[in-house]
Formats: sequence, C-alpha cells, structure tokens
Amino acid sequence: MSEHQAPDPMVVTAREHLEEIIPELSQSPRLAVDIESNGFYAYREQVCLLQMSTVCGDYIIDPIAISDLSSLSPLFSNPRIEKIFHAGEYDVLCLKRDYGFKITHVFDTMIAGRLLGIKELGLAAAIERHFDVKLSKKLQRADWGKRPLTPAQITYAQLDTHFLIRLADIQRDLLKAKGRAEDAAEAFKDLERIEPVIKEFDPEGYWRIAGRDPISGRQTACLKEIYIYREEHAQARNRALFRVMPDDLMLRVARAMPQTMQELGVIKGMTPYLLQKLGNGLLRAVQRGREAQPLTAPPKPPRPRKDLKEWKLFEALRQWRKLRAEEEGVEPVVILSSKCLREIVHHAMENSADALRGLSELKRRRYGEQLAKILKAE
Repeated sequence: MSEHQAPDPMVVTAREHLEEIIPELSQSPRLAVDIESNGFYAYREQVCLLQMSTVCGDYIIDPIAISDLSSLSPLFSNPRIEKIFHAGEYDVLCLKRDYGFKITHVFDTMIAGRLLGIKELGLAAAIERHFDVKLSKKLQRADWGKRPLTPAQITYAQLDTHFLIRLADIQRDLLKAKGRAEDAAEAFKDLERIEPVIKEFDPEGYWRIAGRDPISGRQTACLKEIYIYREEHAQARNRALFRVMPDDLMLRVARAMPQTMQELGVIKGMTPYLLQKLGNGLLRAVQRGREAQPLTAPPKPPRPRKDLKEWKLFEALRQWRKLRAEEEGVEPVVILSSKCLREIVHHAMENSADALRGLSELKRRRYGEQLAKILKAE
C-alpha cells in the first residue's frame, strides 16, 4: 500500500482562467465531481471548493475567488457528459442550492458499492481496495472557507476526484456482472431529481432542547431568550450554531438563571472565551426571560396508532425484505426502502386495487409477484 503522488492539479482562481478550461471539460465524456463546504463552521453554508477530474487531469475551482460559476452550468446539464460522484447526494444538493445547476447523467460510486453488497462504502476504503492507495481523511473537517488553502488541502481535494473515473469503470463492469445495472440506473435517476430544502429558523425550536431535561416555565422562558440570542449572534457572525454555544450549555444557563458574570462563569461548560464573548448578551437574555411570562409546553399531538393488521403486514414485508437481501448479498434498503414498505402498507389498508402502484417498473417486475402473495396472505 502506498501514498499516491498525482500530477499537480490545475487550481483555478480567476474567472478568465475558468473560461479557458471550459472547452477542455466540455470535451470530456466523463467528469468526476466533488465539493468541499464550510457547513461545520458557518451559519450560511456554501460550496467553498469544486473539484473536477477528467481522464487527463484534475481541476480545483475556487468559488470563493470566482463568485460566478454559471459557465459550468451547461456541463452539469449536458446529458452526454457523465458526472461521477461519491456519496453525491450532499454534493448535488449543494450545487443546486448555491448555483441552481440542473444535473443530469450521474454515476455515484457509493450507490454502486451498496448495490454490489460492499460493506465499507467510504471513498478511502474503495480506493484502497481497488488501487492499493491509502487516502488520508485528516482534513475532512477542515475549514474550507478559509484562505489561503494549504498544499495539504489542495492535495486532499484533488484525490477526492482523481480516482473516481477509474473506480466507476470497475464498478460498471461489476454491476453488469451481478445483474445490478438497472438498479444503478434507477438510483442514479433518483439522485438527479433530489432538490434542496432551505433551512429556516424555527422560533419554537427551543422546545426540543427543553424536552431533553424538564425545566420550569420560568426557566423555559429564559431558554427561549437564550435560543434567540444565539441565533442572532450566529447569523451576524456567520458561525455555525453549535460553535457559538452548544445546546446543552444553553440548557444549563437557562436552568441556573444567572444574574451576574460570576454566577454565569461557574456554569459547567462556560469557558473564559465564551464568558468574554457572550457573557453580557446572555445575562440580558436571561433577564428578559425572568421578566417574561412563564411558558407552558404545547400539548404533544397524539401519535397515530397502527392497528394490529397494519403492524403485522409491515412486519411481514420487513421480514421478507430481510431474507431477500440476505439471498442477494445486499443491504435491505437495496431491495426496497422502508418508505416503500410503508407506502405499500398504506395503500393496502386503503383497500387499494393496486397496493404496489408506488413501485418502479423494475421493482414491480422483480418483486411484484412475491409482494402480492404477502399482501394476499395478510
């Protein structure tokens, strides 16, 4: 096993340079794609690096230096160019969210690995398995929004796409040999269709924190004010919420309801740094909570209860899926997702004429007869 020495990538930090490489990328029938983001550090997560590889070379595009990446849009939407990802759901969502790209003709090496029954689905494991090269993942949690990037970061980013085209070629043959090519094509189409959901501030989100360890109505009013203060602080400084103040510390402050810096400073987890940065704001938030009306938790909506017949049908389907997965040497989710099982049960309970109508043509062809027998038996 060895560390891989790839040729230096082309680092693109200017719009003019990006325009120069577009023709090269456009001529490639396959592009390996990956991104790095700053979601672990920033309130407003963004794509901080875009890596692309062809069979001829590796490209690292800096979206922080080049704010307009619209010239890449035709590459992602071109159905004649295959875009190869590893665990691409996050990448696709981020690219759609930040740039509005339409993404077609994808191949995902992690999805392919799952369909092939591989247990270790990480990229590093796949590269080591097929190319006897060990990739370091030490920079997985790096702050990719900081500049300048270090040489180690450039190398790390490059190697995330450097092997993907060759890996996809190997997996494509294995999928055909195992009779899973249709499954892969179906899963890749699903990946193309996913759409980002923009997260919005939930003004009632403090109830989820309060529910971890019951507190009084007055303490809950303090927690609400601390929760809002943290949100405003995180937004103003573009810092991830947990980096401003973790939930459990907010709960301890709300429980203690401190009135002085000394009382605030002795709370477990309140570091000198946090005390200096947030101390005055937290005391003001606690004071507002003290002065507000005590809060009463809203009633929890009743959980719908499954009747016995519904439960028995779901369990029968789940057991069938488990056995089928063992026979085929794959994870149960490859056979049918739990969401699909629930939909089948829902349609069956409605006495639908076609309880399997939510299944794809492939799944109906492969499993429809067996599923119909289970539905009839139950």
